[in-house]
Parts: sequence; structure tokens; C-alpha cells
Amino acid sequence: MKFSILQKLVIFSFVILAGNSILALLIYKSNQKLRDSEKWVKQTEQIIHESEEILSMGKDIESSSRGFVLTNDSSYLEPLTASKALIKDQIASLRSLVQDNPLQQQKVDSLNFYVKKRLEFSLMTVDLRSKYGLSTAITLVSSNLGKLYSDKMRNITYDIQQKENDLLYMRMLDNKQISANYNKFTVTIFVLMTAFTFLLVIASGMNMIKNKEKERQAAELLLTNKELDFQSHEKEKQMAANKELESFSYSVSHDLRAPLRHIAGFIDLLFKNSADQLDEKGKRYLNIISDSAHEMGNLIDALLTFSRLSRTDMQRTPIDSKSMVNNVLRTFKEEMAGRNIELKLTNLPDILGDETLMHQVWVNLISNALKYTRNKEKAIIEIGGMSENGSIVFHTKDNGVGFDMKYTDKLFGVFQRLHKVKDFEGIGIGLANVNRIVTRHGGRCWAESAVDNGATFFFSIPIK
Repeated sequence: MKFSILQKLVIFSFVILAGNSILALLIYKSNQKLRDSEKWVKQTEQIIHESEEILSMGKDIESSSRGFVLTNDSSYLEPLTASKALIKDQIASLRSLVQDNPLQQQKVDSLNFYVKKRLEFSLMTVDLRSKYGLSTAITLVSSNLGKLYSDKMRNITYDIQQKENDLLYMRMLDNKQISANYNKFTVTIFVLMTAFTFLLVIASGMNMIKNKEKERQAAELLLTNKELDFQSHEKEKQMAANKELESFSYSVSHDLRAPLRHIAGFIDLLFKNSADQLDEKGKRYLNIISDSAHEMGNLIDALLTFSRLSRTDMQRTPIDSKSMVNNVLRTFKEEMAGRNIELKLTNLPDILGDETLMHQVWVNLISNALKYTRNKEKAIIEIGGMSENGSIVFHTKDNGVGFDMKYTDKLFGVFQRLHKVKDFEGIGIGLANVNRIVTRHGGRCWAESAVDNGATFFFSIPIK
């Protein structure tokens, strides 16, 4: 938008007028604050004066009653009588002065209570002196109740006065701050008036640039929203496909078990009833069929276990990682017997997770480390963990056969193997289970290795 010279002058005049209006308002507020300050000073002086009067009356009451008790001279009772008549009005006057301060009102109520107690005590000593004599009255005075009431009156009065003085001091500081702010604002207005002419020219150009930038951002936002909608739709399709695939895998694996049991059963019957009718080649064929059926059964069991991992509800509880790892190691006691194995357990932080599933993670990782170091003269297995970027990162490191890192993307797949079955047994489901469990906990898995130079498997579990 372009402005003419006249339009710029009008805008500049409006800004000056606005600045002067604000300045006038601040001066008015400052004067009003000053008047309020004077009012508060007078009120504080009145409160202190009224509280001193009440305290003085309390002293008159105390002195009057003591003088009468000692002398039995009724002329000593004149101050007591006068104070008794005036003190109620004095309390009411003090209460009206602090009506805007609930805390001070409470203190005035307390002061009123002890004034009444002091007056009642003095009147009681006067009555005892008149009816029963000096010794009876002295006994009551010696109880120190009168002194207690007087001390309470004095302490409360000092608290009221101190509070008023503190309030007055804070208000004076507030006035000083307002005055300082006013001076700063005056200087600021002057600087702004000087700079406004330059800013006006710059603002016109910036406004045009911003409008173009907004149009560009709006177009980008539209494209981004379309992309997000597309990604969301694709993600929903993928989740539905994964769920359908898992359901299919579970159903197929479950349905395959029945015919497989028939195959294994009939092979056993052939061996029992017709083995003598078969030559060595036939027996070898049957053995191959039996082993294959057994292996297929293991594959189906593994596939069922893998499918259940995504269908089982997780129960998150605090887990003592060190204790869990030690328990898992004890289950491999027989497998480690007779082998030269050096176990290094470093820091193993506690986590929050499903205890059963995490136990399976450690079983698979430790089992792998023991299996792939089997041919080493001395196996070295290190297990540890540390806190890193809001997660606990665990690792199992071994000095076994390792693997080529170019195949690392196959490590955590179902039925993926990087070594021959004849060298190392297994069906390639363990690491897939580990990855599925860790992913369900919100973590991730990865590995580092080199051929014949060991392997290190990592997994992370979020702290929260």
C-alpha cells in the first residue's frame, strides 16, 4: 500500500497525538498515585495513633487497678472508669481504619479480645479488693494473668504498627518505580517519534514482502496438508494390511499343524510296522521326511509365537535388568558347562516393560552369543546398558563368527539366516521376535559386526 505525503503526515500526527495522550494519562495516574500515597501516609499515622491510644488506655487500666488494690483509694479508679467508657469506641475507630485489610482486621479483633480480658481482669481485682481485702486481690494479681493480657496487647499493637509501616514503605517504593517508569516512557516516546518517520517507509516495503511470503507459505501449507493426508491414508492402509497379514499368518500356521501331525504320525507308523519291508534308501527317505516334518513343525511354532507377539497385551512393570540377565544366564548353565567363557556384566539399568517379553529378548540375544562363539577357544561375552537420549540402550557383544554388515537389513526379518544350518542350528526367528518385542515397547534394534570379528547387538527401551 502506498501513502501520499499528506497521508504520512496524518499518520505521523496521529502517532504523536496518541503518544501525548498516553503521556498525559501517565501524568494523571502519577498524580493520582501521589494523592493515594499521601492518603495512605495519613491513614498509617492515624492507625498508629489509634493503636497507641488503645495501648495507653490498657496501661491506664492496669495502673488504676493496681493503685486501688494497694491503697483502696477509689480516686485511683477514675482512669479505669474513663478507659472502660472510651475503649470500645477506640477499637471500633481502629477497625474502620483497617477495613480494607483482612489481616489487620484479624489483629484488631485479637487486640479487642485481650483488651476485654485485661479490663475484666482489672475489674475482678478491684471487686476482690473491695469485698475480700488486700491479700485476696494480691493473690489474683500474682497469677500474672494481667501481665499476660498486657503483653499480648502490646505485641499485637506493635504488629499492627509494623505491618502498616511495611505497607507504607512498599507503597513508597511502588511510587518510586512508577515515577522511574514514567521517565523511561517519556524518553521512549521521544525516541519513537524520531524513529517513526523512518519506520513508516520501511513498514510499507515490509508489508508487501510479508504478504507475498504469506501467500507462499499458504501454498506450501496446502501442499503439506495434502501430503500428510496422503501419508495418513497410506499408513492406515499399511496398518490394515499388516493386521490382515498377521491374522492370515496365525490362521495358516494354526491350520497347518493338523496335517503335519498326520504326516509325522504316519511316518512313525511306517517305521514301526513296515520298516523291515524297506531297503536302506527307503529308510533314508523316511528319515528325511520325518526330519523335514519336524523342522516344519518348528517353523510353524516359531511363526505362531511371532504372530502372538503382536496380539498379546503388554503388562508394563518395573524390571530389575541385572537380576533378569542373571536368571537367564542360569538357564544356560548346562550349555556353558565345559566351555571357556568369560562373561562381562557391566551397568544394567532398570526399565519399565513387560517382564515376560523382555525375558524372551534376553534369552534370544544371550542364546545367539553362546551359539556363535561355540567354535572359539575362549568365548568373551559382554552384556551392559546405559542411558542415552531419553532411552536405556542395552547391548550384547561377543567375539564369535560375526557377519557381513551388507546383510544387516536381513538380521531382524522372519526366517532370515546369515549362516548355514549345518554350521549353526536355528530357524531364523529369534531376532525377529526380539525386534517385534522391542518395537512394541517403543524402542528399536540394530547391530554392528565384522566377519570373524564378533558382533554387537543393541536395543533401546524408552525411559518414559
